[in-house]
Amino acid sequence: MNKSNMRGRKYWWARSAAIVCSLTVIGAWFSPVLSEEATQGIAQDVTQAVVTEVIEPNQPSVLRIPAVELSAAEREALIVRKRQLRESVAAMTRSDLPGPAGLPPVVGRGTRLVDDATKFPTTPGALVIKRNNSNPPTLSQSTLAEPAAANNGAQVLATGNFSHFESSTNGGAAWTKSTFPAGPADAPFDCCDNDVIHDKGRGVTFMSTLYINSALTNGVVRIFVRRNIGTAFNCSYNIDPAGTANNILPDYPHIGISNNHLYLTLNNIGGGGQAQIWRLNIDNMADCVGAAANVVNLNDRATVGQRVVTPAEGARETQYFSWAENATQIRIWSWPQTAAAPTSVLRTISASTFSNPDCRGGTLNNDFTDSLWASIHGFNRRGAVGKGRVYFYWNVGPDASHTQGHVHSAIFTEGSLALLAQTPMFISGNAQCNGIPAISTNDRGDLGISTAIGGKAGGSGPAAQGYVGIADDFAGGIGFFPSVALTAAGTHNRTDQRYGDYFVTHPHNPCGGSWTATNYALNGGTGVANVNSRYVEFGRGRDRGCQDEYVNAQPAAQ
Repeated sequence: MNKSNMRGRKYWWARSAAIVCSLTVIGAWFSPVLSEEATQGIAQDVTQAVVTEVIEPNQPSVLRIPAVELSAAEREALIVRKRQLRESVAAMTRSDLPGPAGLPPVVGRGTRLVDDATKFPTTPGALVIKRNNSNPPTLSQSTLAEPAAANNGAQVLATGNFSHFESSTNGGAAWTKSTFPAGPADAPFDCCDNDVIHDKGRGVTFMSTLYINSALTNGVVRIFVRRNIGTAFNCSYNIDPAGTANNILPDYPHIGISNNHLYLTLNNIGGGGQAQIWRLNIDNMADCVGAAANVVNLNDRATVGQRVVTPAEGARETQYFSWAENATQIRIWSWPQTAAAPTSVLRTISASTFSNPDCRGGTLNNDFTDSLWASIHGFNRRGAVGKGRVYFYWNVGPDASHTQGHVHSAIFTEGSLALLAQTPMFISGNAQCNGIPAISTNDRGDLGISTAIGGKAGGSGPAAQGYVGIADDFAGGIGFFPSVALTAAGTHNRTDQRYGDYFVTHPHNPCGGSWTATNYALNGGTGVANVNSRYVEFGRGRDRGCQDEYVNAQPAAQ
């Protein structure tokens, strides 16, 4: 945050009406939209504080300041401590709020596992892996790898824990490794929680990372702007929610885009922490000039406590966010580009079981899920927009119909946000746990996913491994992934019940009918050398012609 601008902030208070809809679903995995007469609305006020300001870019010299060096052990200790802070905030969050009777449970159809999708014939409906390239570990990498990447033609920008980023000009066949520059004085250490996204319309790539101080009492998210992936960053912006107070750790930052804006979501710890959304003018950022920003605090702590939100993939005129209000209701935030603040509604859905699943497996039979993996707080909740629908997917624990930790979804019509379908994602035969539903829509509005699968209740399951899949007109149902293909093979889980939650899926550029994705596994051991981090390009056989033609294309310089 440009601290000189803090004195000039203007405040608006916006109220939004929340509508609770009770919908009746005839027991099936598909939930139809009901008529207006079949719904009931109950108003509820939720208030947000909206701030406007201008964030100035850092001077170019900032990008040349060498990073403050920390050992791998020191970095790991900081990440462990940050996790403890996140858990302490989550422990104060209300998870026992009563909700209305949920819709009937949805059993759904199981997802089939495929070891190698490239063996499929190239028919229109085939799931085709065009690229599945390794991103070799470095000394600055963590075994909690959390890889993220975005592409522009054959150029790829990738990043991950602890403090590395790398670029490729040949689709990830070879990488040029880099480390982040030093952070500002009040948060000098580049830590973790890195994210990256490409804006196809402007040809610009944005990457974010969290900087912290040694006491973990303050942090700054820096967003880097790169017009050409193969060259240096053009500028960067500091997002500092504490300003001069230096008392907020902006945990769990995620970035997303719409037609005219870049969004940053934060789970602020300290300073009266809350879920927070920053909406910045993306044209200003692409030009490396002062960027107009709206900042929204989602102030519902008195009712539900602190929740986490992330931007939806594929948003255009309106961006969407959601959280679990209780076990049977979802709150959906809509922020049109022309509106000063978002508004929210409540929708009743089938019940979610927010519990810590038993997902033990791999060579050491370690569990790769912890208390926040499938909690109500929302750290593994993702959204996407396409085909006039708004999709939300999140991790849940076992329930009466599913013996393993798995994924729930709720799919709504865009605009009215009427419930359209609920399609749980679980492995056929309830054989393994699955989670981290990193979803994105392609240019047609179809869903692609990168997800983690492994372990099982009772132990002795496989290790957590990375998979990708597609939900579209070939899948046989709205939001249903009939099969997923293995992309990151692994044999081990970490020993601390952690796996990470920063997988990404984005539409491929320029072949917008396909996707890019990241995931990882630990293969052959639990050390850094065993990190099997993958950059993947995948799609349907019907779109393979585009990738065959443009897979090695070099974009024009910006």
